[in-house]
Amino acid sequence: MRILAIGLIIWLSMASSVWADCTKEEVCSMMKTMGHFDILDKCPNAAPLLGECKKVSETRLEDLATPKFVESGDGTVKDTVNHLEWLKAGIRDQKYSLKEAEDLALTAEQSGKTGWRVPTLPELKTLLYNERVANASGQKAWVNPIFDDGRGHYYWTSTTCEKVSVVEDRYQKKLCQQGEQGAWLIHFNIGAIFWHHTTAKNYYVWLVRNSE
Repeated sequence: MRILAIGLIIWLSMASSVWADCTKEEVCSMMKTMGHFDILDKCPNAAPLLGECKKVSETRLEDLATPKFVESGDGTVKDTVNHLEWLKAGIRDQKYSLKEAEDLALTAEQSGKTGWRVPTLPELKTLLYNERVANASGQKAWVNPIFDDGRGHYYWTSTTCEKVSVVEDRYQKKLCQQGEQGAWLIHFNIGAIFWHHTTAKNYYVWLVRNSE
């Protein structure tokens, strides 16, 4: 029994050593699909590498031009500067994962029109307003008042954390290292940008399409 216990201690020591010897490349790769605590469980000495991975993998958002919105009278709003056409209100009949939101967009026929898609983060960001005001619903949110979003809701964007890993909103700098497993959202109730796992069925979709 004593020999068995000693053998177990040696094995655990060797295993711990293997886990602790994760390389920077391995840790940076794991950050795309795993949370920090899960990585530290596997690589107990990886804390400094987590910081290094953040430093080398920052990709930032490039904003679109300041929009000019014109209501079309058919439930849509056109941005004549960025050549986009939006639904006046987001689709809030149920909550979707990002894949479900994208599938919905592919088959959607809204206001007699097709060709809709989930907006990118720079596109959806143009709907953010610089103060909390009453929108077309009569309620207040951080959305341009020409739109209807009630008190403000969460909406998916098609921009994954692989494309943009660092975002700064009116509150603070946000960092996402989840790669294609994470995507950015905007919450118009508080005027903030967040990220979440693309499989989360917690959010709505605001459709957009290209406009001439």
